[in-house]
Amino acid sequence: MTQMLKKFGEKLANWASQTFAQTLIDENDSSRILVKKDENHYAAMEMTPIEATACNDSVCAYFNGAHSIDHIIDVYRKLKSDYLFEDRLPNAMHHVHPYASYFLDRVFSDARLALSADDARLIIDWVKDLDAYTCVKAIESLFYSKADLKLLHIADQQNWQIHFDHLAIRCGNQANRDAERVVEFLKSEHGYTEPQLSEQFFYQFSDGWNAYVLFKILTNGQSILLFIDQSDIDHPEQVIQHWNRVYGYTAHHLGLRLTKAGAAQGQRQSIELNELIPRMEQTGIEVLQATGLYTHQMLEQVFTRPEKNTNIPPDLIAEIAQRGSTLPKVLENGKLLEIVSRLELPEQFKSEWFEFYGLKYQADNPLHSAPLYTYFLPAQAAHVIRTSIQTQ
Repeated sequence: MTQMLKKFGEKLANWASQTFAQTLIDENDSSRILVKKDENHYAAMEMTPIEATACNDSVCAYFNGAHSIDHIIDVYRKLKSDYLFEDRLPNAMHHVHPYASYFLDRVFSDARLALSADDARLIIDWVKDLDAYTCVKAIESLFYSKADLKLLHIADQQNWQIHFDHLAIRCGNQANRDAERVVEFLKSEHGYTEPQLSEQFFYQFSDGWNAYVLFKILTNGQSILLFIDQSDIDHPEQVIQHWNRVYGYTAHHLGLRLTKAGAAQGQRQSIELNELIPRMEQTGIEVLQATGLYTHQMLEQVFTRPEKNTNIPPDLIAEIAQRGSTLPKVLENGKLLEIVSRLELPEQFKSEWFEFYGLKYQADNPLHSAPLYTYFLPAQAAHVIRTSIQTQ
């Protein structure tokens, strides 16, 4: 399988190099393309798909008959009972402050009062196609983040399809192997796999944090990527570990991308950032500085302005301020939405892509989206994370 995927990656690299200007095949790796960023720099983009076997892990059946916010909360509690999550892992909660539980309780009580039946319809329709882990994390995000929920409404109005792109979980410190603990439990309990390409499994960033990437594909065609983040051992001021202390293992951000029906019947077309950002801003959602515009739409990323939380207890603020005077303000950045645009695979390649996962490609199935580039560029990931610590 690995060799077949590599050959397929070479085919995609050849197509991309012939299609996009200032793009060429890496002479050291024929499944990798080099895309010109500026006069002196190229970005390397790996075209080989991730190796995995599709699994029937959709939680769709849990939502049978559900139509209200109360029903969503009932499903959430059932999933937390039926599946293992971080709050029941040995030592995982040792450094998490009790406020994290209060924070989530407040999110759910506020959602019960503020969200409408139409909000519930959109949330159910989207999260039911996920697996248990991402469904739980997505519900927490959608209940709290105005940007996430408004994107669901925009997609509904435009008849666009929202795809789960990735989700970032903020863990603690590498000294405690906090991310490693979560990675192992996601592999053993939730069926995630690490990319077979070592450079795509673990990212090390100069800002004092590192991240693991895990992958899963469901038999309904839904692809799922997870970013499992933590602070480095020797960076006590790195904010990720403090986010974990305040908010536990809730998502730092939910990464979503969108497609729409193309000109040809059944063909899907990605929604580019320059089409989506103005619609977000019209709803009052501020969008930060985008990155990746040089990639010919293969990977564009942007964060929305963080959802603010000004209710962190004073004693917790004082404790964390000892590690860095700016940390308390950064910690108010409780939740973000990341909007991602990924160019769809040309139609002639899609059947082969889905066959790698034991699936038959259905052109009229909106979940059967397959991006040309499925990974992340470290420089872009670092850029969007840096924008997330803005305190204005």
